[in-house]
Amino acid sequence: MGNFVKLRMAVGAALAFALAGAVLAAPAQAVAPFPDAPVITAVTPAATGTLVVTYSLPVSDGGSPVTSYEASVDGGANWPTCSDASGTCTLLNLTNGTPYSVQIRAVNASGPGAPSSAVVGTPVAPAGPDPDKPAKLPKPRVWATAVFDPAGNDLGDSVKSTDALGVGTLPQLRFNRAIPGKAVVERHLTVKTTDTLGRPYVVPGSWGWLDDRTVMFRPKSWWPGNSRIDIVSTLGKAVLGKTGSTYVVGSPSLETTYSFRTGRRMIIKVDGKTHLMKVYVEGRKVKTFPISLGQKEWETRNGVKVISTRKEPKHTYTSVSLDLTTADDTTNPEYYELKDIPWNTRLTPTGEFMHAAPWALGRLGKWNGSHGCTNMRVEDAKWIYDKTIPGDVSIYVNTGGETVEPGNGPGGLWNIPWAKWLKKSALRNVTGSVDTTAPTPVPVSNGSASA
Repeated sequence: MGNFVKLRMAVGAALAFALAGAVLAAPAQAVAPFPDAPVITAVTPAATGTLVVTYSLPVSDGGSPVTSYEASVDGGANWPTCSDASGTCTLLNLTNGTPYSVQIRAVNASGPGAPSSAVVGTPVAPAGPDPDKPAKLPKPRVWATAVFDPAGNDLGDSVKSTDALGVGTLPQLRFNRAIPGKAVVERHLTVKTTDTLGRPYVVPGSWGWLDDRTVMFRPKSWWPGNSRIDIVSTLGKAVLGKTGSTYVVGSPSLETTYSFRTGRRMIIKVDGKTHLMKVYVEGRKVKTFPISLGQKEWETRNGVKVISTRKEPKHTYTSVSLDLTTADDTTNPEYYELKDIPWNTRLTPTGEFMHAAPWALGRLGKWNGSHGCTNMRVEDAKWIYDKTIPGDVSIYVNTGGETVEPGNGPGGLWNIPWAKWLKKSALRNVTGSVDTTAPTPVPVSNGSASA
């Protein structure tokens, strides 16, 4: 926050530049129950590819508290949420030298209010040569290379960078050696997102280190749908720190661009109180399915779970897999074997699936009675099986269970609180030290069985 304070103090000096070509107008007044428009007071270039937007808060909140602020740099086509405290919005991963017309709007319980008047700002590269890239590379040195994975949150071995992925995918770079200068890496990786018309889309997010070799980019929310994401790396011949007496230098091969794309934006919302699953595509509800979740002491986990390639047209669920009975204990009332259950979409290694449950039709949409899985009608489970792609997001609420652990499947890392994720970044962590703790992987189970 200290940098933001300094930026505010420097508004007077930067105002002529920041407001070039802009006309400040009176804020749009609220139309109840929506908040008034904020007023942008400055758009100031900061680090490379970065603009810091300073704005005054709405005069009226429209009758309910403002919950967030959103920014647009493309005439209002896209509105990502600001990740800063109220009054400041940092826009990252912009193109240096490109003028951006910035607007801010407030959001309350009723939705977004009127946008502010547009103010133009242009991010600039720092003056002078790149201090991380000396003309003469130091010795002794070793080269660092990296492998890019557009689906670093383990969406399945068959996922390729040419595939259209769901908006919950998390790209990562895995280096061949430990990186001592993690801030250098983050400074030289720029994330650029464009929609189908080539318009830029600002995606608030942060790099986070999963260990000393692996860095992953997580948006604060999700990726936009039907978009191209380019990660521009200028790490070639950058000095990435020093281990002992040896310098680590980025291989020339790291001067490159990594790309992937998203498909339509599908979000699946599951509510354990209403016993309903609602499917949204590009923000529009397209399906509502009755479901049944985990019963008492077998509660389904809350939180984000991301679809992967791990689907099975048939799966057998048994009481043995849950250690409820032994294989020969067939007289035990807890014993069951549900053979060849159709349309199984795995959500977690610990055994949560979305699957058909023709024996449970009487409780679908009414009460929870499974051992943790999401019970569905056969045709509904088939729709999920057929229509979802790796990276699609499901969000579970009101299940009575714990939150999905960070190491429990492709959705786990999304459940790390944002403030805690920022501690994994060398540039965004206010403490100055990087949390490289890797989530503890959860062993794969044969599957929790639904009854």
